[in-house]
Amino acid sequence: MSFGSGSLAIAARRSGTRTVLERVRYEGISRCSRAFARGDAALVMLSQLGPGVVRGDTVTTAGHVGAGAHLIVTSQAATRLMGGRRASRSHAHWIVDAEATLEIIGEPLVASADARYESTTSIELGPGALVVVSDLAAVPPGADVRLRTLVTCGERELFYDAFDPRHAAPKTVGTLALVGLAADRIAPLVDALDAAADALAPLRCGVGHLPSGAFARILGPDVWPVRAGLSALREAAWARLSQPPGPYWER
Repeated sequence: MSFGSGSLAIAARRSGTRTVLERVRYEGISRCSRAFARGDAALVMLSQLGPGVVRGDTVTTAGHVGAGAHLIVTSQAATRLMGGRRASRSHAHWIVDAEATLEIIGEPLVASADARYESTTSIELGPGALVVVSDLAAVPPGADVRLRTLVTCGERELFYDAFDPRHAAPKTVGTLALVGLAADRIAPLVDALDAAADALAPLRCGVGHLPSGAFARILGPDVWPVRAGLSALREAAWARLSQPPGPYWER
């Protein structure tokens, strides 16, 4: 089975009361949908040609969310991480301008026992910008899957998570980070997430403070309960932040 490369460049801007795509360009195995309206936000779905992530695949994404815009980025479906000696890699770099919002809502990563995959996401926030990052992975003990997320604002590092989901095997693990909040909004948000987490039993869920936001991790026996739990936490967060609390994707 061959390996390939893909690249995506995407930019969104505020136009009146809504967000529109200003530029989309993809090459190789990368694909991007048209924009779907979700209130004042724009939603796009990313995908990759082929049966999943094949050994040696390398995908890069460069994104820009203009001032005041709200972009939601998700995947078309769960992503299979297939095995092989050659590691696969994904690198994404996002710039989020002042008062803009970026949501990166990952669908499940489902790895084979011999999968080797590294994903790095770096995000630069402008003043008053907010980013929401949600990841979900089911990884056997023998797989080597590493997910890294870094959020900065100027010279400040606001959030760094090096996530190695194989250590949770055979459980499924999900994470949620909201970064870019003013200090007075963090404690109420954590309280709302704590209350939502209490309702997720028997899933194991922990919630904590970040210097400019909140972080949650969920551990469960299967992909779909953990996915539903992450969705419940996101809805609780948006309700507390007085923004549209509906699910990011209407099924």
